[in-house]
Amino acid sequence: MLDAVSVGAVFRRFRLEKGLSQEVLSGLAGLDRTHYSKIERGLRSPTLETLFKIAHALDIPPHELMIAIEKIET
Repeated sequence: MLDAVSVGAVFRRFRLEKGLSQEVLSGLAGLDRTHYSKIERGLRSPTLETLFKIAHALDIPPHELMIAIEKIET
């Protein structure tokens, strides 16, 4: 089972590595900033579509996010 807090931590780490604010990343991903903030804080779980949007906004392949999430979950 995926832990939403761990998923959010991965998203946050990648976002900070790119030097993006939540507002900028959510705008690039076409997501509401408050929705994205809830994902990062582990209050909501992203859908697969949302994961792809975030990966695109981060300019990385979606599988990189999945690999990082999988490493935390194991």
